[in-house]
Amino acid sequence: MSFYRFARGLVSSVLHLMFRIRIEGLENIPKDQTFVVCANHKSYLDPPFVGLSLPIKVRFMAKEELFHNKLFGSILRAVGAFPIRRGKSDVGALRAAVKMLQNGECVAIFPEGARGKHKDHLKKGKQGAALIAVKAGVNILPVGIEGEYKLFSKMTLRVGKMISLEEYAGQKADSEILQQITDGVLMPAIAELAGVKTYEDRDR
Repeated sequence: MSFYRFARGLVSSVLHLMFRIRIEGLENIPKDQTFVVCANHKSYLDPPFVGLSLPIKVRFMAKEELFHNKLFGSILRAVGAFPIRRGKSDVGALRAAVKMLQNGECVAIFPEGARGKHKDHLKKGKQGAALIAVKAGVNILPVGIEGEYKLFSKMTLRVGKMISLEEYAGQKADSEILQQITDGVLMPAIAELAGVKTYEDRDR
């Protein structure tokens, strides 16, 4: 048994012991495509919850400091995470993600950028996920996480229908287009799946 399978099985068992997990929409995951997985960000547990709930191997960006501990760093790498220097080499991280997608791997990104503090709405979405998807020429799979990470509580992960970006293929990914994708399509899809409002609709 590979270390990846061992680590994945161990972490998955722990999560299922801690929470009552429900997964919906797995039929929306294509078997023969590479894509960017985008989900809302509630907790440090989101990466393993998303990664282990999907029947595919997903790569995650994780801050470099988490890899300083050799054992924990090995586990992170085994479950698909790769280190980035936050605030210093964002461009390098974006290029790495694009390269992984072009090599046939799926990459997961949390468009909010950091954990949201509000239970009823998402944070303002950042353009990074749309930029990576457009540059790599792939589509986006929206995912919503609903529930609170409290012991034995119900956690639901919903997989939505693929967001096609084919109309942007070959175009220059300028800021206006990326913001249009993020605010007009991506974040509303995630919000609906997570059962919350978008940042723009928070006061409605």
